[in-house]
Amino acid sequence: MDSGMKVGLPTEPQGVSDGKTARQKSMEKAAEGFESFFIFSMLKEMGKTAHFGQKSYAEETEMSIFYEKVADYLAARGIGIKEVILKYLTNKG
Repeated sequence: MDSGMKVGLPTEPQGVSDGKTARQKSMEKAAEGFESFFIFSMLKEMGKTAHFGQKSYAEETEMSIFYEKVADYLAARGIGIKEVILKYLTNKG
């Protein structure tokens, strides 16, 4: 039943921010994306070493999705690659 009332996530008050510029946020997102891709690539290569016979297309797709989700989770928590990239970019950029 829709009462017409919309409830959304709280927003920041006007003029209040976390102190990060759009460039910094963009660099952090890109660094985390690279970290996720790196982890995904490692997981995919490790999966190739497990010889359990020929995998079907569906099984390969399922494992690829699994690796992607695990990589995103680990990258969000951080394994240190993002921090190294950001440190390099802020010193050289």
